[in-house]
Amino acid sequence: MTRLLTFGAFDLLHYGHMRLLERIAARGGHLLVGLAGDDLIAAKGRPPFYPYAVRREMLLHTRYVDEVVLHDGAIDGTGRVKLVAAKIALVREMAVDEVVMGDDWRGEYDFLESVCRVTYLERTPGISTSLIRQSL
Repeated sequence: MTRLLTFGAFDLLHYGHMRLLERIAARGGHLLVGLAGDDLIAAKGRPPFYPYAVRREMLLHTRYVDEVVLHDGAIDGTGRVKLVAAKIALVREMAVDEVVMGDDWRGEYDFLESVCRVTYLERTPGISTSLIRQSL
């Protein structure tokens, strides 16, 4: 069975997230989510709206996600991806075949191509957590 992995905070779970998860799940296999820990989100300048346990529960209540694993560690990335070594370790530990991300991350996860396939899917236009936060 193919093991698929996506990463994210999924703090304000919205229909863009759901559509992405649905399209990843449609690829077949076991879908894992590397869910950012609260400290990692806070390190980017703002604490999460929902704590890790709630975000994990929401993801597991979708029909698309098979497993959620905590994604945290020492920040070692200099670009948008903050946890490079932790991502490589998680891909290896979970025997991931393919990492799938929204295309707003195009190129940012290419460093994983030495350990698994990397695919970018088109994101849902007109929706993002940032837009939701701004409108609130």
